[in-house]
Amino acid sequence: MSRKHRGRDKDLLTPLQSAVLLGHARGEQPGQIAAQLEIGVRDVRLHLRAVLLALKAVNATHAVGRACALGLLKSSDILEGERHAW
Repeated sequence: MSRKHRGRDKDLLTPLQSAVLLGHARGEQPGQIAAQLEIGVRDVRLHLRAVLLALKAVNATHAVGRACALGLLKSSDILEGERHAW
């Protein structure tokens, strides 16, 4: 993929869509994401639906994978919010 195309990938999602997708990637429930972002649960679902369309993903898990592949999400960002027992 060319550098020119990669630069446009960064513009695929709004900051709020990216935040909603990151919350999903961390395993948070829509209510948790809504509370953190100070938006409604319905808004979380609408933003996630927009993410699916923007990334041409069939579901939210697929969207996380596509976002990682495009460099929109990093595994370190996803793991940063989790607490591991090990």
